[in-house]
Amino acid sequence: MTPPPPTSQPAGDPGLAADGKWCPTWQSHQATLLPPVTVVVTTRDDPQYMRRAFAAHQPRHGRITIHPTPLAGTGAFLAHDLIRAFGKHLPVPDDDHGLPAWTNNSDRSWRITAAWILTLGITHLTACRAHRISAPQWEHLLALSARTGARLTLLCNGPIPPQTAALLDTIPHRRLDDLRAAAAHWRPPAGLQVPTGYRWWQHNAPFPPRDDELSFRLPPQPHHPITVAFTPAPNPTGPVPPLPLPGPHHDPSHPHTAQIANRIHTRIAHPVHAACVALRTLTGYSTQQIKALHTHSRSDLPPLPPWAHLLLDAARQLADLHGHPDAPNPLSTPRWEHPEIEQALHACRLLPTPPSGSVRPARAATSRTSSVRATTNALRARPTS
Repeated sequence: MTPPPPTSQPAGDPGLAADGKWCPTWQSHQATLLPPVTVVVTTRDDPQYMRRAFAAHQPRHGRITIHPTPLAGTGAFLAHDLIRAFGKHLPVPDDDHGLPAWTNNSDRSWRITAAWILTLGITHLTACRAHRISAPQWEHLLALSARTGARLTLLCNGPIPPQTAALLDTIPHRRLDDLRAAAAHWRPPAGLQVPTGYRWWQHNAPFPPRDDELSFRLPPQPHHPITVAFTPAPNPTGPVPPLPLPGPHHDPSHPHTAQIANRIHTRIAHPVHAACVALRTLTGYSTQQIKALHTHSRSDLPPLPPWAHLLLDAARQLADLHGHPDAPNPLSTPRWEHPEIEQALHACRLLPTPPSGSVRPARAATSRTSSVRATTNALRARPTS
C-alpha cells in the first residue's frame, strides 16, 4: 500500500523540523507564509456577531466555526474542540476504557486536527470568544493556519489581553469592529458548489452510542490477508443480536455498511485508528495483518468505497505531518495502540470474528473407537454376581 507522492512544500515551511515533522507551534519569523488573519472585535459582546459567526458554519463548503471549551486552559483542548466541529468525537471513558493516550498529548492532537483539515478540505476556521483563549492557543491556531492554508478568523467578544495583543502585533492581519463588515466577511462567496464524492458532513450516527444499539459482526479474519471472501458467523447470544456485515463485494450503499461508515466517521477521531477499523470492517483483516500490508508485493486491498478512501487519505496526511511522507504503510501502528483500536471497534459496536477455518469440525468416530465404546457399555450393563 504505497501512499501518493507528498505535496511539495515551499522552502522554510512553517513549523517543520529538520526531520520533516511539523511542530504545531507558531514561528513568528515565518509570518510571510501565513494566510490572511481576520480579527473581529465586539467589546460589548453584541450577540449579533455570534449569530453571524455560527451562521458561517457550513462544513459542506469547508467553513468551520467553533466555540472553545470555557476555561479549558492550554494543551490539546482547543484541538479537540476543532475535531468535534468536524463531526468526530473522542470516545466516552467508562470503567473499562480510559481516553486514548494521544488525547493527552498536545502535539499529537494538533497534528490529527491538521490531518483532518487537509483531508476534508477545510478552508476557513472561525474561533469564537477568542479573547478568552490563551496566547499559546493563538499560536497553535496560527501554526495550523500556516500549515494547512485555512484562513483564520478570531472573534473577540471582549478586550484582547495584553499578551495576545502583543502576539497579534507581530502578524499581518486586519481588524473588523463593524457588524456590517463582519457579516460581509463571513458571507460565503456566491456560486459555491457542494463538493462531490463522499459527503463527510452528513453523519447521523448518535453519540454517545445508545445502550440498545444494534451490533454487527466483522467478516472472519483470513489466515493470509489476500482474500476478501466473506462468510457470516453465527450470531452470539445477547440482548441485542449482532447482524452479519455485508462483504466488500456488496454494494457500498447497503444500509448496514452506510450505518457502520457513519459510526466510524463520527466516533473515531484518530485518522489511523479509523482507517484500521474501516479495513477490518471491509476485509476482516486483523490489526496485525493491516500492519504488515506493506510486506506484500501484490495489492492486498479490494476496491474500497469513498468513505474508506477518505480515512486512508487522512492517515497519509498524518504520516506526512509526522515527518514520514514516504511511509510504505501509513496504517502501521505500534502494539501499544492496538487496545485503542479495539476500543474504537467497541465504540462502533463491531464484534470481531475468529479466523476462518479456526474451528475444527469434530472427527467421526473410527470403527476401533466404536468397538471400545460398545465393549465398555456391555461391561457396565453386566449384572454383578
